[in-house]
Amino acid sequence: MIAFSTDLVPPVHDSRSGFLAGTRPTDFEKAVVGELAVLYRVARRMGASPEESEDLVQTTMVKAFRKWHQFDGRFLRSWLVRILRNERMAGLRTRKPEVDWEEVTEDSVVEEPFWGTVETNMEAERILAALDGLPEPYRTMVQLCDVEQMSYEEAAVAMEIPIGTVRSRLFRARIELRKRLGVSR
Repeated sequence: MIAFSTDLVPPVHDSRSGFLAGTRPTDFEKAVVGELAVLYRVARRMGASPEESEDLVQTTMVKAFRKWHQFDGRFLRSWLVRILRNERMAGLRTRKPEVDWEEVTEDSVVEEPFWGTVETNMEAERILAALDGLPEPYRTMVQLCDVEQMSYEEAAVAMEIPIGTVRSRLFRARIELRKRLGVSR
């Protein structure tokens, strides 16, 4: 019988989640609280409204809590983003357009968008507009890898695609962003 020892491989500390990579923390709330803002931003970048994004994050947290015992401890953020993405896609498949014209009035108060604080910086506004103009797969890759600073491997796990596809989409997205912003290499 061959025995494998894990003593030879030192544990890797994940600075983003605060726990050892490959180990599942026991306190769900403590583990996920730092990911809420990231999930909200990813939902917004996927095209959800502020209200839809809040609902998506809440649904993601409920599903993650229920499946917490199945989480293997690797790439918490990727695991949560995958749940969020699956919920978003399921919602888009079942959505029926509905407009309640009685609620739409001229006196309606428009809520300040999440990115409203960024509007004071014209360059950031221009970059965000260019990012919003990208096709969805490219926009999501930039959001995950460049904005949320996920590794290619984490993004691949979150999107359930090969790491090569992540690299390819990110490469093409960055080229397209440069074109839209008039930036040369």
